[in-house]
Amino acid sequence: MKPFWSRRRSLDLEAELRKNKPEPSSEFVTSLAKQVRTERPTARVRVAVAGALSVALLAALAPVGALGSAGSAAKGVANAAARVLATHARPVAQHTPAASQYPKKKKVCPKGTKRHGKKCVKVKKKAKGARVTHRAPRFTGGKMKHR
Repeated sequence: MKPFWSRRRSLDLEAELRKNKPEPSSEFVTSLAKQVRTERPTARVRVAVAGALSVALLAALAPVGALGSAGSAAKGVANAAARVLATHARPVAQHTPAASQYPKKKKVCPKGTKRHGKKCVKVKKKAKGARVTHRAPRFTGGKMKHR
């Protein structure tokens, strides 16, 4: 598929502009290249200047006690990073509307057992012996009947 502008072969504007574009003189190009090469400082000079400025800054701040605060700030950053990287259990909210609405059901012990702490323990049967079958009303002076 040909582009829309290719239908007119007589009007090739891009080619005509490229052919007639102005070009810089060779003298200008060489002088510009020399200027660019000489003005650019080397990497060693940059590192030396940065190091000198760092030493000067530390020397100026040392009497004020800024080195101690910088050390404690670095320690704080290390502690914060340790807290971020440490793995802890997720905190769980205890008293929430959902916890109130859906309380945990208590475990019911089967028949013949009773709760002893968290476990269900079998209840011992009571020994058979003299049983009281009938009691007299209180404070009437009557005696109890034994079977």
